[in-house]
Amino acid sequence: MQASRFTHVHEDDLARADNSLAERLERGDILFFEPGVLTLPSDDDLEFLRVELGRLISLKNISYHPHGDYLSGIKADAATRGRTQRILREHNAAATALVERALPAYAGGWNLGKVNFRPLQERGRELSRHSSNELVHVDAFASGATHGGRTLRFFTNIHPTESRVWKSAGLFPDLFEEFGRRAGVLPLGTRGLRESALDHARTGVLRALERVGIPQARTVDSSPYDRAMKRMHDTLKDDDSFQKDESRWAFFEFKPFSSWMVLTDMVSHACVSGQHALVNTWTVPRESLTLPECAPYAVIEANSAGGR
Repeated sequence: MQASRFTHVHEDDLARADNSLAERLERGDILFFEPGVLTLPSDDDLEFLRVELGRLISLKNISYHPHGDYLSGIKADAATRGRTQRILREHNAAATALVERALPAYAGGWNLGKVNFRPLQERGRELSRHSSNELVHVDAFASGATHGGRTLRFFTNIHPTESRVWKSAGLFPDLFEEFGRRAGVLPLGTRGLRESALDHARTGVLRALERVGIPQARTVDSSPYDRAMKRMHDTLKDDDSFQKDESRWAFFEFKPFSSWMVLTDMVSHACVSGQHALVNTWTVPRESLTLPECAPYAVIEANSAGGR
């Protein structure tokens, strides 16, 4: 079974402005940035996020939605909401600028998703099984439907002393071969992942609602691909023997103030421990990919109606 590799990104890598980092990412590497590469919020703003917001969270994350310039997951007064919104907006700009340098081929076509602040300790959280970050999974429905695009996430550990620890149980192609039929993704039938007229109509209506000022509409979009990925996500989390199989596990440690980037639809992952993280999400369309044949969409399509 293939495992993800840990790739340190240096200034020389960013200066090349080629597709080498995209190729590593699309094959399943985790791209790691040492502390200091990303410009972080000020010390005062970081302290505000860690101390003040932890007691105000009402959902799994506090989220900033750039498309609508609004927050969710927080109950607070106007001043607190305004400061939170500013911090996450500025962090999003800094993270986006760094990722654009690392992955220039993606920047023109990607779709910007939400920015999450995760204030709670991941170890031992009482969440529903399908919402738990402690169970190994591949991502699905990160920010509404992807329509076959890749889910790109950029994480930053802003805890001052505690590392964030992940474990992985391999990459999507191997997991799909093992679990695709059990998840009900195989066989897909003669249409494969092609979207129906109903899918196109729903997406068109939701995008129209977004354009007229209802940004939340995008979060309820769907497609055959996204439904397949959701079934994979849930099947992995529901399988106790898979979750407990230590022979599969590889661990990754992310020290305070470091950042890392990963295609979370490719790299299976669970957060073993850690508190206070910022997470940026983008959807990269298939036409922007360097190695589209490595994408989960291509893996599923190759093994559906015309495959095994």
